[in-house]
Amino acid sequence: MKEKINQPKKNRSFKKYLLWITGGLFTVMVITGIILYYNFNRILSDALMKSFNSSIASDVYELKFKNLNVNLLKGNIKVRNVELNPREKHLKEYPYINSSVRLTTKKLLLTNVEIATLFKLNILKLERIEIDKPEVDLIIADVVPVFIPFKDSTAVQLTDKQESKRSLESFFLKEFKLINGSFHVANSAKHRDLSVKKVNITLSDLMMDQHPGKDLISYSHIGLNIGEITGSLQKDKIKFISLKDYKLTVDSLEIQKTHDTLIYHFADYGLGLNDLNLQTEDSIFHMTMQSFQLSYNDKSINLKNLAFKPNISNEQMQKRFKFQNTQFAGSVGSLNVSGINFDSLLYGKKLFIDEISIDSVSASIYKDKTKPIDANKFPEYLGQSVKAISLPLLIKKVTATNVNILNDERKPDSTYAKVNINRGTAEAKNISNINTGGFLSVKANAYLENKARFYLNLDFSYLQPQFNFEGRFNRFNLTDLNKVIESYAPAKIKKGIIDEITFSGIAKKTDSNGTMKFLYHDLELEVELLDQAHWKNSLLSFAANNVIASSNPVSESLPPKEVRFQAERDMNKAFINLILKSVLAGLKETIFMSNENKKLYREEKKRIRKENKE
Repeated sequence: MKEKINQPKKNRSFKKYLLWITGGLFTVMVITGIILYYNFNRILSDALMKSFNSSIASDVYELKFKNLNVNLLKGNIKVRNVELNPREKHLKEYPYINSSVRLTTKKLLLTNVEIATLFKLNILKLERIEIDKPEVDLIIADVVPVFIPFKDSTAVQLTDKQESKRSLESFFLKEFKLINGSFHVANSAKHRDLSVKKVNITLSDLMMDQHPGKDLISYSHIGLNIGEITGSLQKDKIKFISLKDYKLTVDSLEIQKTHDTLIYHFADYGLGLNDLNLQTEDSIFHMTMQSFQLSYNDKSINLKNLAFKPNISNEQMQKRFKFQNTQFAGSVGSLNVSGINFDSLLYGKKLFIDEISIDSVSASIYKDKTKPIDANKFPEYLGQSVKAISLPLLIKKVTATNVNILNDERKPDSTYAKVNINRGTAEAKNISNINTGGFLSVKANAYLENKARFYLNLDFSYLQPQFNFEGRFNRFNLTDLNKVIESYAPAKIKKGIIDEITFSGIAKKTDSNGTMKFLYHDLELEVELLDQAHWKNSLLSFAANNVIASSNPVSESLPPKEVRFQAERDMNKAFINLILKSVLAGLKETIFMSNENKKLYREEKKRIRKENKE
């Protein structure tokens, strides 16, 4: 009976002992595991450091880190507080190294590391590298920067006492990620200093293979995103640059690099940026652009809200020039380039474009005619200017819409005149220095002072310095142009309607000739000479209105005056000046006919009278 009572007590004691033993073993295992884990981490840290020190990069750089953790199940290694610093004195001389990199990061993640290989051979093999929030300083001292040593194909056989270090002969990485980094680039070779923030880099399937005298590098994908870039460029045409949201993507990039040659190929390429801000080296000009997008596969480049303006006044700008100089400023709402052949541009150095379309153009042109003309300057016509471009090019078509131009000039008497061209459109075709058998054709139409609509067609020859021109004005009220007329002549229009102006001709190297039909009615003008009394101006106005016919044709029974004109070219001015002189010559011939035109007009009147009699 007593044995039965004591039996449960013995069972409970056994279970208690077993529990204590199990707990003790577990505690020992945990403690042992912790000790092994930390010891393993230490051993792995040593192996990782030995792997770096066994490479020739360690001759130039020193690697430091404070904490390493390993996940044996996944084969991941997490390294914290990593520093890569250039050595103050290289362990071995590499005279070709001209630049350096300094990197610090709080966390470095190595994924799918072959830990056994790292232990046995001190060789780091892995699939992925991820660097979180690094700070990188790049110091560049040559146009072609070299940061790390490479394998020397002329190296001599080492003795047994000499330690051989691994060069980077072959390397493969499934993925590399740099997250939210910041860079500082000091380039003394090009006198540039740049600050780069919010940098994110993704590299996929990176392969590097080094051979004597040749490096092979390939990527399946490159992605670069930069939040902001600011900096100064001391020796470039651009002094200051800033931009945001820079994005670069490259697919299937293959690079073959030798000492003096770089050969590359890629499947696709894309580039984008926002809020570009540039200042020229002399701080005189300022350029901004809202966005820029480039697509290799789409064969396109798109720009939005591009502006180019000086930081100083027109008068201050003109003080920089001895002779007359045309000053430009303006903005473009959008500029789209389609059908651009990037392969021809990159590999053949030839520019082929299907179409360039420009919209919402606002431009201002300023000239100071109190300055002398440069007698040694001889502007070419468009055909010869395009033909002289060294880069072979063919642009099939350029279109511009919603064009507004302000022409502002200081006249020789120091007074000012302004002319507005509004709501313009233009189209140019066959801009080429390859196929020069045809013509460079330009068609444009716009409104003068937003009132008088005009059309102009030009055909420039590539073979000879000449072009054909034709144009017309639609019906408009001449008083609408009084502001322009009074700027250039001591007169204004009291009344008058322009019914039609049509003209055509050919402009050669030194002159132009053509025909014009200028139809108007009810013309009355008023002469206003500033240094004359009112009664004298009235007398001059009376005389002018009696000399100038108030209408063309003069009556319904008479034919309209259609005249021939000729204009001499000012060889120091561009083709636009010759077109204006041609139009003015035609208007003058209509009002004050030459003997030749009078003879032709008399013959035309005789012909009309004869027809009326018949």
